[in-house]
Amino acid sequence: MKRILYLTTIFMLLSISVFEGFVIVLMAYTFYLIARGGLKPYGRLLSPLLLHAIPTILSTFLYTPSQTGKAIERSLFLLIYPLGGKEKLSYEFFKKFNQLLIFTGVLLIPVVLYNFHKDGILAPLWGGVFEVGFLYSFFSISALSMFLFTKRKIYFVLFLIFMEFVFASMRRSAVMGLVFTLLLIIYLVRKIVSKKFVIATLTFMGFSMVITFSVLVQKDQRFSTMTEVLLGQEALNEETLDVISSIRWTIFKAGLEVIKKDLKEGNYLPLLIGRGLNSGYYLEPKSPVGGTYESVFLLSEFIEKGILGLLGILWLWWAYYSYILKLKLRKEEDFLLIPSLSFLSTMLIGSVFTMFWDAMLPWTLLVFRVAEKHLESS
Repeated sequence: MKRILYLTTIFMLLSISVFEGFVIVLMAYTFYLIARGGLKPYGRLLSPLLLHAIPTILSTFLYTPSQTGKAIERSLFLLIYPLGGKEKLSYEFFKKFNQLLIFTGVLLIPVVLYNFHKDGILAPLWGGVFEVGFLYSFFSISALSMFLFTKRKIYFVLFLIFMEFVFASMRRSAVMGLVFTLLLIIYLVRKIVSKKFVIATLTFMGFSMVITFSVLVQKDQRFSTMTEVLLGQEALNEETLDVISSIRWTIFKAGLEVIKKDLKEGNYLPLLIGRGLNSGYYLEPKSPVGGTYESVFLLSEFIEKGILGLLGILWLWWAYYSYILKLKLRKEEDFLLIPSLSFLSTMLIGSVFTMFWDAMLPWTLLVFRVAEKHLESS
């Protein structure tokens, strides 16, 4: 299991194509182990993932069959989750795992800065600013956990540096995901860390958010318009809402019309299982941005996957956060588990105004299951 985790992580960091190819292998391996009785299909997130997967595949096959490949990717790929429970891994593994992520975060800094110098865009080895935002969220949480475990100041410095890359990405989804998850981590460790640490972390987060917002107000029309609305210099209307939300208000209205039409015409099967992935190309009114009605995930996921698929996602949110909030970290070694337990949170919160799927989501689920298995066996 250690080799699988290390390989999956390295492939995810180096190449999304190689990573997804390896996920296909892991998916087949997971199903093989379950069929042979070598792996129990278990984990608190498995049932929600199955409820999400079934309507995703069915609706896409029925209504947007050209997207069936994507449907398999965005449903079955997530079912490598149980594989993380194959065996219990030691605290030493989690320590080395966090060190691997921190080391990679440091190595990628020159790459990210070079891409910014060359193209004016922060980018790692693959992807762009969104990937910088989420990858450096992972790196920063790993550095924070190692600081809590070792008390070595270098890890706290790296935590701050990595966090700045997340804010420098200026991606709202990544910043939202990291800020919420750091607040969640502070809540979890509130009884076993000093008040000085909590105050220092919150102060730096607040300072970074103020600086980032100030820069965005100057460079990003969405934030300058929002500021003008808050100051009463502009009226809050559909036009300003569209600017602030990157036309998500118009997308939301179009998606709402799709649902109203299905309700009016009694199209109950699409309401139950959805219209399939990228159905925005085919429905009326068409999505203003292509295949999805990307506005608020409650609406966009409902259109593609129906009430069953949306319930699967909401069930996953409830199963995950109810578990995390009840955790009791009792000893210093438990700090090493924090990254594996909380990476998924950054992606869930980051998906509120986008879509549930992300290419790195299978990895966060697999890593979460490894930590979950460790706690189950303790």
